[in-house]
Amino acid sequence: MNCLSTNQRITRIICTDIAADQVADELSDETSLFDDLQLDSIQLIELVTLLENEFDIMLDDEDMGFEHFATISTLSSFIDEVRESSQ
Repeated sequence: MNCLSTNQRITRIICTDIAADQVADELSDETSLFDDLQLDSIQLIELVTLLENEFDIMLDDEDMGFEHFATISTLSSFIDEVRESSQ
């Protein structure tokens, strides 16, 4: 079992695979994926794929509203909800 929190795992993915110029210590739960990190649509698709692989989930297009991807915290909550509902 992974001992990192959902937020930590998302932050690691962002810093490793999406925005390699970001340092995890500089990100907070309230870091905006679009305003602060300036993710574009291609990076967002890549992030969704990486999240699906990391958390062993499937994200439905209709479930992925902007509000879920606003900050690391909102994304973490969304991932946790998806994981709970898929068990």
